[in-house]
Amino acid sequence: MSPIPSSEAKQLPNVATPMGGFAEGSNKTAVELVDRSRRVRRWCLASADAISLLIGIAVATATGTVTEAHLPWLMASLPVWIFTAKLYDLYDRDHRRIQHSTLGEIPPLLATAAITVVVVKVLTASFSASFLPTKALVVIGGTAFLMSLILRSLVRVSYRTLVDPERTIVIGSGSRAAMVSRRIAQLANSGIELTGYAASSSNGTSDGPGSLGFSYLGDTAQLSQIVDRTRATRVVIADPSLDANAIGRLINFCQESRLDITLVPAEMEILGPDTELNRFAGVPMLDFHISVPPRSTLAIKRTIDVVVAGFCLVAMSPFMLIAAVWIKLDSKGPVFFRQARVGKDGRKFSIYKLRTMVADAENQLDDLINLDSLDEPAFKILNDPRVTKSGRFLRRTSLDEVPQFINVLKGHMSLVGPRPEEEAVVVLYDERQRQRLSVKPGLTGPMQVYGRGSLSFEERLALERDYLDNLSVSVDLAILLRTPAAIIKGEGSL
Repeated sequence: MSPIPSSEAKQLPNVATPMGGFAEGSNKTAVELVDRSRRVRRWCLASADAISLLIGIAVATATGTVTEAHLPWLMASLPVWIFTAKLYDLYDRDHRRIQHSTLGEIPPLLATAAITVVVVKVLTASFSASFLPTKALVVIGGTAFLMSLILRSLVRVSYRTLVDPERTIVIGSGSRAAMVSRRIAQLANSGIELTGYAASSSNGTSDGPGSLGFSYLGDTAQLSQIVDRTRATRVVIADPSLDANAIGRLINFCQESRLDITLVPAEMEILGPDTELNRFAGVPMLDFHISVPPRSTLAIKRTIDVVVAGFCLVAMSPFMLIAAVWIKLDSKGPVFFRQARVGKDGRKFSIYKLRTMVADAENQLDDLINLDSLDEPAFKILNDPRVTKSGRFLRRTSLDEVPQFINVLKGHMSLVGPRPEEEAVVVLYDERQRQRLSVKPGLTGPMQVYGRGSLSFEERLALERDYLDNLSVSVDLAILLRTPAAIIKGEGSL
């Protein structure tokens, strides 16, 4: 395959290596090391599942729900669990995806636990005279499920700690590549490391990755040499101007070089988290799961809101008392801060927070920012001089948001949803942006777990539209479970 001029590289990058293997001096060693470490991770995940199931059997034995006569049959549950988990790809998802977490495995792990105990129940009922009580199966399955979540999380944390991060190259030099590069850089502690970007031109657009300080690695026509030099093991294509032939060559190169590849769709704005790739008569098609949430979903969501908000208010009351004393000692003014915000369907309500600014902060806002001159209907003030010493800590830990559980109990807010905005900002919304007001605002939401204050308004809006289009209890639970980690990391907090 002969080289092509650099001027044509954007349409048809020449990135091919000899068929069937690596070119001389290529990245083979790095890829082999990654393959070896992934095999170890798969075995560790399988071991975590086996240990979890053994713990479940031990708990059932200790509580007297099973006897020694049941143990041989219960040991048969080990291969059943491993086989079922393999069918659900629970040992292969990590390397297939650019990012994967244990939280995303809750539904298939539940199914694996249920199938395992049902198979064991059928085996004992068919071939054993010793009846295995249903209570024992519930104890075993429930314990194994919970322990599997914990041990799988520990395996992944250990893997990210002990194994070098996955070195990644972004293809593209425009705004799409810049957005992807920034998000990868923000998730550097999640086992992925950005080495830089490759494109036919280092300039790209004024808002490309170069404008954010990311390294330009070279022309995509020399991708083989770039991969060899950087020892990268993943390529992310984030250039919507590339045609099908160019993308095909990039994919062929990655397949031959055994590199992982991720493609950012050209029309990514329309894809929600529950979009499925299916085939109809051999033709690939995307199915969109966009619908009005049923009343049962909203009822469950409200029940979770009330139960969790009530519990958290009681549990956090000692910390609120300490924070209140600190606020009073740190600056003059009330402990609590109330402000009008816009909620569902544009209705206004008073939001409650612990005060993190000086008492006359709102009067000083006009001196710091001109709302009429904003390019987008959102703003954050870096190093805001109005924030007090106690306020910086409360914001960093999100403790200032605890009184909003009162708003949740009163029905003004939900635990999960788009963040509520001030009326002065909402009046700047266009029709597309007002979609945020179709649900109750949330104490946490997709923005809080995927970047917080570091997201641009358009990135934030895209996340919230995905949430609105695919509202479900499972999505809410996933966001709630990810929120503590986002708070601890404090990434993007102001």
